Amino acid sequence: MKKISTILFGSLFATITLVSCESKTYDEVTLETDNPTYLANIKPIMTTNCTNCHSAESGQEPYLETYDQVKESIINGTLIQEIEAPTGQGMPESGRMQQSRIDLINLWVANGFPN
Repeated sequence: MKKISTILFGSLFATITLVSCESKTYDEVTLETDNPTYLANIKPIMTTNCTNCHSAESGQEPYLETYDQVKESIINGTLIQEIEAPTGQGMPESGRMQQSRIDLINLWVANGFPN
């Protein structure tokens, strides 16, 4: 009886462990929010993925260093179009950014561009 209990407990533990695992990275989990803001969520994405090329220092327009610059680039249609393009056809040139980041930017837009 003790052996059966041990086997059942082990099987239950293994099942719970396997079922509870998700394939999200730490970066994806930290991006999860229902109310993204520019300062907390969007600016870090722009800094990591865009401002190396799109800054006053680099000279490549559109500049994506400030709230107003990012918002304007989205309103005129270029930023979303570029980041949603398939790999090799859009931005950033280093490769398409993670879908979770694109989704967060789209949510920020849908929420009215909170600063």
